[in-house]
Amino acid sequence: MSSYPNKTGTVKSFRKKGTDSVNIRGTRVFTQNAQVITSTGSSTLDFFIGGGLAVGTVCLIEEDCHNTYSDILVKYFLTEGVANNHRLFLSSGDKLSKNILKELPSIKVPEVKVEDNIKDSALKEELKIAWRYQNQQATFASGIKAYSHNHGFDLSKTLSEELLQSCSITTWDPSEKCPNYFGIDQNFITFPMSYLLQRISSEITCNGFRTSSKGCDNIMRIAITSLGSPLWHSGSEKNQKLNMIRFLYLLKALLRTSYAVAVVTVPSYIVQDKILISRIRQICDTVISLECFVGSSKKSNPLFKEYNGLIQIVKLPVLNTFLYPTQMTDLAFKLKRKDFVIERLHLPPDFEEAQGDAGFLGCSGKPSKLDF
Repeated sequence: MSSYPNKTGTVKSFRKKGTDSVNIRGTRVFTQNAQVITSTGSSTLDFFIGGGLAVGTVCLIEEDCHNTYSDILVKYFLTEGVANNHRLFLSSGDKLSKNILKELPSIKVPEVKVEDNIKDSALKEELKIAWRYQNQQATFASGIKAYSHNHGFDLSKTLSEELLQSCSITTWDPSEKCPNYFGIDQNFITFPMSYLLQRISSEITCNGFRTSSKGCDNIMRIAITSLGSPLWHSGSEKNQKLNMIRFLYLLKALLRTSYAVAVVTVPSYIVQDKILISRIRQICDTVISLECFVGSSKKSNPLFKEYNGLIQIVKLPVLNTFLYPTQMTDLAFKLKRKDFVIERLHLPPDFEEAQGDAGFLGCSGKPSKLDF
């Protein structure tokens, strides 16, 4: 309870206990719903999902058929955590976590040139008249704003080992055996998902990432890749489906009371049960689906010649608000030598029709197709 003087006396304002803003590196408060968000590592993806991932939520990425581009998004997510010194937890059902960490992209270092400084000083002189434009954020070619809480990464280089060693990283893969494990009731959720859930819970509790703990100045990033692959199987197929659903429910409940955010990838080309995919989508807060053009007839389509695949934002979180977020359905991605970019899909101009009309005057008629 706080108070401040007024002409009529003392006016008291109610403030809920525990709602003080938390200043954590690599995060910012979203003004529309007062939610703490952090970057996915991709500035273009952050723009289309509302600024980033909300702390305490689960993001589901449905992998492309070759797990090439979804793997890049996971690496961006992890490297962003390394750049902000966040605590990382990685579990992979596709390849070893140690190999994924070795392939993380390097962080871009901004280059400052003397010529650029001279141009900037001259530009500032010109902007004295239009002073309102001096604080405008930088934009990409497609008109997307670059948020300051996101670091740029270079896919042509890998992250240095010194930087990796300076960050707190915990890894565990389902291929590892734990013979002396006694944890969650195996009748409810079986190994290895039960053990993974216990490891995540202990990491959150032991390192003070619970919302009940005071003075938390960091967040935890959790990445689980290829959930539902054969490495996660234990028992019958029916039990495997129940394990996935129960695991995601428990993970979501755990993160709701933690300073942590999770990215989970599911190989939709392996998990082909539409009912299971629908239930998984309902559980997760953010759902992103990737479709690559490799081996597809869309690759020969001139509409998609500049892109490597399509990305669909299936679901966005609704937190602390009654307004349902708008969704983007016409998005495509392209993989450059150093960057992974997501853009709005635009129809290219029809040059063939324009060339066919160029030989005729506006007042003259076109010849009929039956004329010889």
